[in-house]
Amino acid sequence: MQYKFDTTVGEGSVIVTVVMEYEQDEEGIYNENIEDVIYEKISLMGIFTAEQYKDLEIEGSMRLSKHILDEADHAKTVDYDMGCV
Repeated sequence: MQYKFDTTVGEGSVIVTVVMEYEQDEEGIYNENIEDVIYEKISLMGIFTAEQYKDLEIEGSMRLSKHILDEADHAKTVDYDMGCV
C-alpha cells in the first residue's frame, strides 16, 4: 500500500512530499519504507544524510500510524451511522 504526506526539510523549510510504501494485515502495519521524496515533481532520493532520512522515516511512521487509526475510527463511525438507518 502507499501513503503520501507533505513535510518540511532543510534549513529553508522546503515543503516536500514523502511517498511511503507499507504492508498491512490483521496484526497491524509493517515494512514501512520511504519510496520517494519529491520536490516540485523532482525526486530528491539520495541527497539526504542518514540522519535526515531516519528523521523522515520516524515522522512517516508516526503519521502513517495516526492515519491508520483515523481511518479505523472513521469506519467505525460510518458502520454505527449505517446501523441507525
